Amino acid sequence: MERADLSQLHHHHPLVPFNRFAYSLCEVCCGDLLGLNIYGGYRCNELGCDKSVFHKDCINPLKEINHSMHPEHPLKLIIRTCPVECFFNSNPTKGFEVGYDCSVCDFKLCLACARTPEPLVLPGNSYGHQHPLRFISRPCNGMILTFCKACSKGVSLVMPLYICPECEEFVIHVGCLDLFPEAYHSSHPQHPLKSFRGQVPDYADRNCLLCENKFDQFHWLHLLHHCDVCNFSICRECIRNPPPVDVECLKTHEHRLQLVPRLIEFTCNACGTQGNRNPYFCLQCNFMIHRECIDLPRVIKINRHDHRISYTRRLGHGELKCRVCRKKVDRFYGAYTCSKCPSFAAHARCSTRDDVWDMVELEGTPEDEDEIAPYEVNDDNTIRHFSHDHHNLQINKDGMILSESTLCKACVFQIGSEPFYICNHHQCDFILHEKCANLPREKRHVLNNLPFKLYTDSRFTFKCALCYQYYTGFSYESGCEFPVDIDVRCALISDSIEHESHPHPLYYTSKYNNQCSRCGKKGFHFFKCDECDDYVLDGECAMLPKKVMKNRYDDHPLFLSYGDMNVDEKYWCEACETKLDPKKGFYTCNDCGVVLHISCVFGDFSYIMPGSMTSPKEEVVSNTSICRQLCAVCNSRCKLPSVLKVSKGEDVVYFCSFKCRYHLGQ
Repeated sequence: MERADLSQLHHHHPLVPFNRFAYSLCEVCCGDLLGLNIYGGYRCNELGCDKSVFHKDCINPLKEINHSMHPEHPLKLIIRTCPVECFFNSNPTKGFEVGYDCSVCDFKLCLACARTPEPLVLPGNSYGHQHPLRFISRPCNGMILTFCKACSKGVSLVMPLYICPECEEFVIHVGCLDLFPEAYHSSHPQHPLKSFRGQVPDYADRNCLLCENKFDQFHWLHLLHHCDVCNFSICRECIRNPPPVDVECLKTHEHRLQLVPRLIEFTCNACGTQGNRNPYFCLQCNFMIHRECIDLPRVIKINRHDHRISYTRRLGHGELKCRVCRKKVDRFYGAYTCSKCPSFAAHARCSTRDDVWDMVELEGTPEDEDEIAPYEVNDDNTIRHFSHDHHNLQINKDGMILSESTLCKACVFQIGSEPFYICNHHQCDFILHEKCANLPREKRHVLNNLPFKLYTDSRFTFKCALCYQYYTGFSYESGCEFPVDIDVRCALISDSIEHESHPHPLYYTSKYNNQCSRCGKKGFHFFKCDECDDYVLDGECAMLPKKVMKNRYDDHPLFLSYGDMNVDEKYWCEACETKLDPKKGFYTCNDCGVVLHISCVFGDFSYIMPGSMTSPKEEVVSNTSICRQLCAVCNSRCKLPSVLKVSKGEDVVYFCSFKCRYHLGQ
């Protein structure tokens, strides 16, 4: 029959069909009467719009239907700018602008109710009652008041129900048919399922056989449906909205896949991981698959890799580790690989996690090799950078050493002996490291599934989500609903780092309650060793600069170092003249042997450009003069190159750290 196309009516982006199972709300009917599981339909494939999912019938509804609730006449599709008043459903949803009505009678249905027809008569003995039950759209005011036999609540005067014409006390709400003490189900037609409210039989599994949700999570009803003959248990949502008994998805498998609704141990052919319930199965090919793995995307981009990766059904012989979870990838099952990087591999389930994949499918989309360049090349020596497009920048590769106070506008670090670009306008002090001038305008990062964009407004102070340091200069921001900011140093790392404190590579992990092996702090973002399970570094320790150029204590560069964990050697800090723990790390000069606490080299304001305002009356200022400022709280002479200047009326006070600033209060 002819269908209408309502995709443009419901969404501003093009929609693409999909066969996978989604746990989401349909944007049109909001899951009304259909639960939260969507078994195939349409979805938006635009970046950042992955939550827009639709039932197929909500986007392509039939233009005309015959409905059991109104058998006298056909119902025609209506589209209105105002809500459609549904004859059965008094709860408004987004889909009420679309519905069906009868051109002869004043009868209307919303889209959700039109898709879930109910029989006019239920045969006798079908719900524990010997007489047939007749459907009544809305009880009349003169009806004898009674209670629903399923939910035990009073009969509503507006909601549809079934009633026994012979004994009017037997009444069931239409929405409560699945709550009745016994009912048959498409996934278990052998025996009726009994309803249990508030408890699970001791011998039964604590998870729904079909969707694996825990029964005790359904606190709003505490209801499950159970067969005590077969030990078969499913939740109320799956009773109302069961998965299809067979699925056709040629992209996944060439034959139709049949649901096996039972507890069964198996290895999924698509992802290579273990399952213990309700696989979809092809008997002809001995092929088993998780329902979540049906219709896996073919080509995607993830935040652990700079290139596109593609799904491969079998990798063949060899040994690889997943770049997401760091566990072995079984080459005889499906996984994702990179055509440009032979050593890259990632589990199918890991690659398609919400925090890893940006939810955009790239199959059939040409790969854009031409990224937006951060600058235009004028000649061999000058460029026009997008962050400073009113003047040209000139390259300097002669190793010229600038003053200690000359800082790169992007990373707020000393220029040192590295090549740099400097503005050739005589009244402009804009300067960038050559490597900072080449920072990409867009970058993938482990902290978010969406790309990060480079912002160059250095007027504001941010706190980096990875290293927890306050900073100014350039920053990268994710494009999600709650943006994540990271500084350019942290943005340039991939999912792994080489660190001076440990002989093995360290890989990113976001498991909460890890404890940093160096500073002892707990947090969320860490780098962990594959070979030494007990060694982890938090973002702050992992991102400490390996080299510091000029400083007040030594004319030579300082290098980040760590003492032997097993040797009790005494170290004394040159700045504060107190003992330091080499296990926690320190900075040292390879020429003079000077040793400094990390906190005596880097403080709270080291990544903030002097002159930046942290609030209307608070400014970070240089502390490089001979007479150092006195902290208003700890009463010590601030040793760090920057301090916080706070104006209180006509008085001015200084703080050596945010801790001291907050201790004093507002």
